Amino acid sequence: MENKLIYIENEHTDPRYNLAFEEYVFTHVIESTPVLLLWQNEPSVIIGKYQNTIEEINYDHIKENGVHVVRRNTGGGAVYHDLGNLNYSFIIPDAETKIDFGTFTTPLVKALRSYGIPAEQTGRNDILVDGRKFSGNAQQFSKHRLLHHGTIMFDVDTNAVAKALRVKPGKFQSKATKSVRSRVTNLKPYFDAAGGAANGAGTVTDVAAFKVLLLEWFRREYDVTELQLSEAQLTEIENLKAKKYDTDEWNFGRSPKADVVRGDFFRCGYVEFCFSIAQHRIRSVKINGDFFPVRDIEEFERSFEGCEYTAEVLREVLEAADLQGYLGDVTVQELLDVIV
Repeated sequence: MENKLIYIENEHTDPRYNLAFEEYVFTHVIESTPVLLLWQNEPSVIIGKYQNTIEEINYDHIKENGVHVVRRNTGGGAVYHDLGNLNYSFIIPDAETKIDFGTFTTPLVKALRSYGIPAEQTGRNDILVDGRKFSGNAQQFSKHRLLHHGTIMFDVDTNAVAKALRVKPGKFQSKATKSVRSRVTNLKPYFDAAGGAANGAGTVTDVAAFKVLLLEWFRREYDVTELQLSEAQLTEIENLKAKKYDTDEWNFGRSPKADVVRGDFFRCGYVEFCFSIAQHRIRSVKINGDFFPVRDIEEFERSFEGCEYTAEVLREVLEAADLQGYLGDVTVQELLDVIV
């Protein structure tokens, strides 16, 4: 990533507005320099683009506690946000179309290490400290532009995380620790352990102070200029919010009725095929999961329409498809073993 950045301030905390803001900047604010956003959400569950919302949330808890449920435009899994969490977004022009988390998690890791926090990037898209996750990341491509965004748990209510999300059986079956709370951590204790001052960070007691600290690091390491959106642009963001992110169709829309549902965990993440079948032929399929595609998944879904639901025909469809582009690291045989 080049050493210049444009920073756009956004002080809203409504997740529907914030995702509309991010999408608008990604698709309409065309700059030749990378853009940085830092933002916060009220208590909310942010659903990955290809996930079945109802399967990911604890609906009764969500409804009783007024937690927002909003779908984002990137793949990956559902995450819980509250005002103890800081979100960051990089928008990169002229990006190569491939999933690459390391390039964009590296600045965050460097920033935290400069303040004495032993952060490390690991797995597909996580950043850990002392073996526990505090940041998850996701990406989206559009017209040679890349959106990379992630969470930073500074002082999140971890009890609320466990109550709001449903963890699929099998996700952690190979791990010794099975509860959500045992696998995640906040950064605040690491600053508290240094008496509020880690390597000259000063007093960092809340997310506002942490945001200032992070911005200071970016301004030291990059040539940062600030950009303000016009009133007309802000009105367009409000319109996008109303037309898309305020709607149940967008937030709950990938919950299909299906005759056959087959899914499992692969190296690329969880992948689930929901087949609608008539007279032994596939009428339609929805592919859900927390994978990270670089190609249009609906294109892949359409390739199954009208095909016989047999191992031989499904193998032909899978072998003709760009599985790396649609799903990531998974083989034809691995998928066949699950969906047939």
